[in-house]
Amino acid sequence: MVMKKVFIILGMLLSLSLFFACSSDDVNELFKVRNFANSGCKPATRAGDEGGIYDMYETIEVKGLKDGYLSLSHVNALFNCEPGELKMLASIDGNVIKVIETYDAVNANCICPYDLYCEIGPLIDGDYTVIIYQDATFDQADAGEYTRFNISYKKGINGTISKY
Repeated sequence: MVMKKVFIILGMLLSLSLFFACSSDDVNELFKVRNFANSGCKPATRAGDEGGIYDMYETIEVKGLKDGYLSLSHVNALFNCEPGELKMLASIDGNVIKVIETYDAVNANCICPYDLYCEIGPLIDGDYTVIIYQDATFDQADAGEYTRFNISYKKGINGTISKY
């Protein structure tokens, strides 16, 4: 009888520890960006407003990966043709994922398209709002919202969001 009570108490303690181990604060602490890459300045470089480059379609491609990460590709993202270091940072608050595309400097009088890629997570299956910002200061508070969209994340999702 005493052993049965000990096992019940141990089981309850284990259940409580698992509950607290999976709290949303821990999910926020585990959330990260990995595998960032960029294409570099793609061939459609041009200076000033001579036309052409603005006709390229910008898209956001998302895929649910097997390990709970979301791959995010920003295709034909327009930046200065000498932006310094490009980065993607991300944070999560509840079901809102904020991604900031940053660059250090504006070093030239031209723009060109880049393909940016990263994986963010880990995520649990569910509905999320993704907000993408762009800014040169590496400070999300100063960043301008570029776009936002909703996704229903699960492993294996695959979709394209067109900016235009």
